[in-house]
Amino acid sequence: MDDDLQLLRSWHGGDKAAGNELFTRHFAALRRFFRNKVAAEDGQDLVQRTLLETVRSSPTFRGDSSFRTFLFTIARRELCHHIRRKHRKIDQAEVDLTVSSVIDLGLSPSAFAANQQAHERILAAMQSIPVDFQITLELHYWEQLDAADIAAVLEIAPGTVRTRLHRAREALRARLVELDAGHGESGADLEASLTQAALVL
Repeated sequence: MDDDLQLLRSWHGGDKAAGNELFTRHFAALRRFFRNKVAAEDGQDLVQRTLLETVRSSPTFRGDSSFRTFLFTIARRELCHHIRRKHRKIDQAEVDLTVSSVIDLGLSPSAFAANQQAHERILAAMQSIPVDFQITLELHYWEQLDAADIAAVLEIAPGTVRTRLHRAREALRARLVELDAGHGESGADLEASLTQAALVL
């Protein structure tokens, strides 16, 4: 049995040490998931909400996917709930995360230190593409989830992931061209920059 799954079941049964172990293992990945999308204080709250919802939902988890897939599926749902709660206060229209970016939605992602400027360009560009594109790139490049796991998190058909990744990279590349006043970036450079950007989060 997956060690994470065993810890989850133990936590659901009241074992606080198992909960602490799960939190320790996955806190950095969850913080990274939320950090480039919401304000720092909201990110902390969303990490906590995700972990609590994970243990609450554990009886429904059959183990068909990895624990990390289960965790990021819940994290994305918590992010969607958060965005919709914030957005409803301003506008009654339904939010479409395949179209709207965190900037479009008026969110305030965490700021980064000045000495991390080399990666800020990528992170800023990611904040201006549709949220589900941003999540797709992060799960692929930062969390090394495979196509089946990404499909499960995004609740799309597995065969759609390759197209989603392509469209996400193209949207990011176009945004980088705008930010750089017309200077493009090769595919290899873009992939390297995406991978390295996770190191500052």
